[in-house]
Amino acid sequence: MENNGIEPVNVKKGWWGNKSPRQKVSFIITIIILLISIYGIISLLFARDLYGDALADKLYGSSDVPNGFVALWNVLVNAGESILSSLIVVAVTIVGTISLNFLIHLFTMNGSKKTKTTASIIRSVIKYAAILVAAAILLSIWGVNVTGIVASLGILTLIIGLGCQSLINDVVSGLFIVFDDYFSVGDMVIIDGFRGYVEEIGLRAVKINDSCGNIKSINNSSILTVVNLSRQPNYISITMEASYNEDVERLEAVFMRELPKIKNKIPEIVDGPFYKGIDGFSDRGIVFNFAFFVKAENRFQATRDFKREIYQMFVKNDIIVPYLQFSVNPPDPKDRPKASAEDKNIIKKPVKTNKNYNNKKSRFRQKIAKAYSDTVEEVKKEL
Repeated sequence: MENNGIEPVNVKKGWWGNKSPRQKVSFIITIIILLISIYGIISLLFARDLYGDALADKLYGSSDVPNGFVALWNVLVNAGESILSSLIVVAVTIVGTISLNFLIHLFTMNGSKKTKTTASIIRSVIKYAAILVAAAILLSIWGVNVTGIVASLGILTLIIGLGCQSLINDVVSGLFIVFDDYFSVGDMVIIDGFRGYVEEIGLRAVKINDSCGNIKSINNSSILTVVNLSRQPNYISITMEASYNEDVERLEAVFMRELPKIKNKIPEIVDGPFYKGIDGFSDRGIVFNFAFFVKAENRFQATRDFKREIYQMFVKNDIIVPYLQFSVNPPDPKDRPKASAEDKNIIKKPVKTNKNYNNKKSRFRQKIAKAYSDTVEEVKKEL
């Protein structure tokens, strides 16, 4: 293959050059946090050597502790029972959560979309509930008054509830979406004019992926109408034009003979294709209508494939596909016949009659005006 003497240039940007600006910022922030953490650990372990006895005594709680290693060992020895209890609580929480999630997944993995969606919500609720319960137990182990915290949380929840009504509406609407089965994860839907597949149903929002790299998050309470395209096969209607010079009966016979072959070429078609009849008459030709049923996820590609096969069918069977044509006519000739002397004599009489009529009409109006004026004068004299 010729390259016209031009060699391709491979630009090696390197590890840092291949990162996006966002990844670079995230990496720098991570390094800063890591360095701060390392500095904090070193300061904790060697506070007496770095900052002197005064700060170390406050940090370690005693002047007898030489460094941070001894301080950590004392904490472990004194809080050994609490640490062991905390580890047991964490282990039981993790094992219990994983076991419940595994059982839910085991019983619902072969279920319907609604079952899988409900299972996803239940697993999410179990995870957050386990975290809350484990946190309450851990606080109790370390001597924190959980009852007072719960009472404070009740008041705080009331305050938050008054200020977060939209959040509550989203959660309630999310529960209705799940249990009323408007749509499920994996369905193709149209919400607010945005078409895509339901990627996630949460208690607050629904995420839709349009398979073009765009993911839209819609709050549950703002969803007013939903068009679910996945519950039933989609009805696709296609029109094709043929010349007015074609024999309609011959074309219909071709359609009946060729449409089953198109079905074999496009396996995505669930039912059809069907010839529906003449759909109209355009400025180019006769409009024929075809239809078929297909699953929502295949509708666009199946439509493109069907249009290709219909055009191929027209070409192979010598059916004229009309196109828009323009007819250009020559301008009107300038040398046209003129009025003859006889024509001019003919039109003189009606013209003269019209003038006489107009003169008579004018004199009649003058008489009426004079009679009206005389009458007014007589009335004024009598008064």
